[in-house]
Amino acid sequence: MNYLKLVFSTGILSIVLPCSFPGIAQEVDVTITTIEIAQNREPETYVKVQDMNSLVMQINEGEYQFRGILRRIGSKEFIGNDRQSRVVFNPYDGHIMVFSVATGTEFYNYYIDPVSGVGEDPDTMCDPETEPC
Repeated sequence: MNYLKLVFSTGILSIVLPCSFPGIAQEVDVTITTIEIAQNREPETYVKVQDMNSLVMQINEGEYQFRGILRRIGSKEFIGNDRQSRVVFNPYDGHIMVFSVATGTEFYNYYIDPVSGVGEDPDTMCDPETEPC
């Protein structure tokens, strides 16, 4: 019986001891690597109202470039594609999301100033250089 008590108590100590005293347990080297997320960057972005249902957009950041026409897909969102990326833009709040066409991975997620004149007929829009709006 004493033999069982010794085996049982030794087994318990071998389980509890390393957990109770971290200095005795084997140390594990944990390295945390920071990753730069595309959402932290704000590329140069230019937007021009083409007509009531389309915008011309240009995005430049380093070697990345998007130039294309965004078409209205709902009451507030416009979308456009090129070979490498898909751009979703809400001109009313300035929210831009850029995704990889191939993988669906988000490249950018940022805000610019809202775009005025969206949804207006360009023929009825005022020209601030020639008249007050």
